[in-house]
Parts: sequence; structure tokens; C-alpha cells
Amino acid sequence: MTYLCEGLAARGHQVTLLTLDDSVPDFYTLPAPVARARVHLPTFRAAGILGSIPRLIKLTRAVQKTRPQVVISFMTISVLASCLLLRVPYIYADHLDVRHLVYSRKWQFLRDILLRFAHTVTVLSERDLDFIREHHPHWHAQVVYNPALVPPQISAARPEFLKPGVNYVLAVGRLNPQKGFDRLLAAWGQLGPVRVGWRLAIIGGGAEEKALKEQAEKIGISGTVDFIPPQQEIFSAYKHAQIFAMSSRTEGFPLVLLEAMACGLPAVSFNCTGPDAIIRHEEDGILVEQDNIPAFVTALGRLMQDEVKRQQLAKHAPEVLQRFSLKNYLDVYERLCQTAR
Repeated sequence: MTYLCEGLAARGHQVTLLTLDDSVPDFYTLPAPVARARVHLPTFRAAGILGSIPRLIKLTRAVQKTRPQVVISFMTISVLASCLLLRVPYIYADHLDVRHLVYSRKWQFLRDILLRFAHTVTVLSERDLDFIREHHPHWHAQVVYNPALVPPQISAARPEFLKPGVNYVLAVGRLNPQKGFDRLLAAWGQLGPVRVGWRLAIIGGGAEEKALKEQAEKIGISGTVDFIPPQQEIFSAYKHAQIFAMSSRTEGFPLVLLEAMACGLPAVSFNCTGPDAIIRHEEDGILVEQDNIPAFVTALGRLMQDEVKRQQLAKHAPEVLQRFSLKNYLDVYERLCQTAR
């Protein structure tokens, strides 16, 4: 959302970012031209049946105050009902694997109806598009890849949390089951002597942190694993690591993978939706059969031991900047907004 708001504002559009939970501070900084709006809404479970109508009224008023000509909703279904009430055209951006989303019958019905009226439903892969065409032919769906961002001009200084004189396998993401860090730790534990001279750094926060640390301790690898809180200057970590590891069970179109490859990091990833469209197997990274931890161990160990292969993959990894450029991403959304009016 930050990249999209900033990009559209830079092209002369008036952009407002409205978020629905003001209980936590912003992690990303918006540029000055982007207006910031907040409304605090209870979840539907917390609101209950009787609270759903007041919640919708509050949300609709918040949207109305921004005086939009078009709304882009990032995976928020309820705001689409507000758009219908206000007769504002909307674009729905889904950033998850749509094949595996689970809804109650009520929400599935509402979602299907509301997305029929969307100007466009954007998804992150051709696989998602094929699924929608088969199961939801009345949605106007289109693939829009997430953008790869040019790494900022940063200091060459090594981040303090990366120990000097050590090679690093880097992983980044929320510490939750979807990201599969439990599988990454299991793979790291099976590398044995290959780990000599290497460390695994997992950057992120989340509910699974305690369990993951206990897992690392149990299998005897806690001395070679660093758990790092979320970092604003993440690009400096990419620049000083040697390999990027993605162990996710499902993905949309992972920005962290794009960021890492843009910085020249070769990647090893399970072959799930998203990475399968980003990584060109054996050209700029290695894709491993989903859920095949022994194969992941083999691929990761191979790169850790073969510097020549790492350099070959690293040479081509930054080509994501051309393949998934920010300009193309902004062009598509700008065109969708203009045609939705």
C-alpha cells in the first residue's frame, strides 16, 4: 500500500490511505503528499451480529470523508459494501493464494456478491487467475504482480546483528505457521557439519517466536540461529547475507523475496505460489518440491558449499527489477483507477 500510494501521489493524484485499526503505530512512513486517515473498527467476531450494522455505518462514514473517486481495497471485503452504498467504484486487490482462502458460508456469499460488482479483482499469479475464471467467472479478474524495488543507496556498514566473519542464510517474515520457519529450522538442523562458518538469521516477529526458539533449542541449533526483530533498514541485511531462504507453506507474491533478489541474493525456496513465478530455477535461485524438507536441505547445503554457484545465481537475481518493475505496477493501477471512474 505504501509503494502504491507514494507512486500514485508522485504522478499527481490525490491519494488517501485509510486503515481500520489504530491500536498499533505505523511501521512504514508515508510521503507528505499522501493523506492519512484512520478509523478503529472492532472485528466482526467482536462486534457480533448486533454490532455489524453500526460497524458498517462507521466504516462508510470514514470512506465518505475521504471523498474518493475510486477505492482500492487491499483484502478488506467489508469496505466494498461501503463503496456500494456510496456508489463509488472499487478495485479489490487480493494478495494471498485465492485457492486456499477459507470463509464461513455467510462471508463466502457476501464476498462473491461484492466482488461481482468490483471494477477489477487483482491477483498475483496466473494460477489464481485460472482458478477465478473457473470458479468465479463473473469477477473481472486480472494479474498484477507485486513490484521489485530498487535497493536504496545505503551505507556499506554491516548491520550489528550480523556477526563479522560469518556467512549468513537470511529469512524474513512474520513468525507464524504460514511462513514455515519450523521447516527451515528442521532443515538447518539436518545440515550438520555444513553449518560450520555459517549462521541462520530469521528477521521478523510474531506469535510463533517462543515456539520456534524452543524448537531450535530442542534440536541443538540455537547456537547458530539468530532471531532478529523486524528491521526498518532491511536492505542492509540483504546486502551482507549470502543466501535467502523461503520456507513458506503458502504465499501471494512475496515482497521480501523480490527485495532479496534485487540486492543480489540467490534464493532457495519451496515451490509454492509466488516464488514459482519469481525464481527461475537454477538461473537465479533454486525451487524445491513443496514439503520436501530433505530436498530443501540438499539445495541449501549445495549453495552453502559452492561459492561459484552462488555467484552465478546472484549475478542474475537482480533482473527481477526489470521483470517486475515498479513502473509497470503503477502503470496498471493508474490505468485501472482511470477506467473505473
